Amino acid sequence: MSRKRNLVAAGTCLWLFLLLAAQAEAQLSKLNLAYTATSPYQAVLIVAKEAGFFRKNQLDVSLIFTAGGSLGIQAMLGGDVAMVVADGSTAVASNLAGSDVMIVASFLNTFPYSLISLPEIKRVEQLKGGKIAVSRFGSATDLGVRMALAKVGLNAEKDVALLQIGAQTARFVALQSKNVQATIITPPFTLTARKAGFNTLIDMAQLNIPFQLTALVGTRTYIRSHRDTVMSVVRSLVEGISFYKKEREASIKIMSKYLQTTDREALEETYREIAIKTVPEKPYPTLPGIQTILEELATKNPKAKASRPEDFVDVSFIKKLEEEKFFDRLYKR
Repeated sequence: MSRKRNLVAAGTCLWLFLLLAAQAEAQLSKLNLAYTATSPYQAVLIVAKEAGFFRKNQLDVSLIFTAGGSLGIQAMLGGDVAMVVADGSTAVASNLAGSDVMIVASFLNTFPYSLISLPEIKRVEQLKGGKIAVSRFGSATDLGVRMALAKVGLNAEKDVALLQIGAQTARFVALQSKNVQATIITPPFTLTARKAGFNTLIDMAQLNIPFQLTALVGTRTYIRSHRDTVMSVVRSLVEGISFYKKEREASIKIMSKYLQTTDREALEETYREIAIKTVPEKPYPTLPGIQTILEELATKNPKAKASRPEDFVDVSFIKKLEEEKFFDRLYKR
């Protein structure tokens, strides 16, 4: 009889556990978020999901990949996703074109690229008359090359020819086959390039050119009507940044799966150059970085010239976390 009662009690406990688990699952808000590049610079989104921070903040998030910032923003404007991690220049251009797109948080506030060259080219001046591969005209890689060359005294319009080659892998192949003399890359390709004997002519991160590269973007309409949800997304991503910076081995494991590589040396370089050096603890949008974008767009769009960086951002969510001492608790200051 005692055994029967124990079995009944155990069954009841299991039923209650499953019921509570189902209720907890039902309380999660379902949400689609988009990312626009399989890049370590958008890895915070992946880390936050894999480490469980969205669920911790009552969100059941599905991550949707769209190839490029413009497609990601189109998916958001079409209602397929709630928010998107995209490049700031696309977000600013979309806003200027009449959408109500706003930048809520930032994961990269400068150009993180390296300009690499063929082994025989050891100085930037030797690129004069040569060809440099970028992803596409008007992209962050294109603008990054132009601004970096200007910093070292070269004119991208007169001194070199910029070629629109495509993705990083395609640009690297173009360099290997000597169809171009230089190209722009990011980790872990920086390690591959060094091992292949290519030279790093410019480490753009060291130039510290202000630029809003990777950002969390939403529409003003969605932000206004779903403030609690947006706050939960931002909080999850901020916790993801902290995890990314502090939990080295776990983060490298997530990066390995996300970037589809088991090359430990490459993963170490990616982690060091991005998680530690470039992703900000407090992901405020960069107003000087948005000003850089506006100045570039102003050459073709008069609206950009008359705009202020503040018109494109909503810092209220990051500011609220700072006022609550959330960052201090995360980093135990």
